[in-house]
Amino acid sequence: MNAVRYCSKTGNTKKMAEMIAKQLGVTAEPVDTPLTYPIQKLFLGGAIHMASLDKELKHFAENLDSEKIREVVIFGTSGGVLSIKKGLVRILNDQKMTISKHNLFLHGLVPAKANISEKQKTEISEFVHAVIR
Repeated sequence: MNAVRYCSKTGNTKKMAEMIAKQLGVTAEPVDTPLTYPIQKLFLGGAIHMASLDKELKHFAENLDSEKIREVVIFGTSGGVLSIKKGLVRILNDQKMTISKHNLFLHGLVPAKANISEKQKTEISEFVHAVIR
């Protein structure tokens, strides 16, 4: 079983999560929605806010169970060039989680506009395909 969890303040990461979930045949849920175990691949996404991870995303990642999740796949959005990758990888490593070599971060998204371009939609599709094959 795969799962998609996200933290989104402006709607962009939520939209990306929903696109990923649709391809996987699951529902994208916010990080305050409990996981149903076991999970093959957990797609976990968020955005950089004020140069750091959201508290909700950080709390969620700190409480993941490495014995019930085979692999975590990181994704995210941002208005600039920063991403959640470094901070989230640090937390996931502390939790002894296996982290996928595949990750995707969409940059240049205007807050609250959910302006994912056709090119970025193709990137999302190719990303999911690469992860699940």
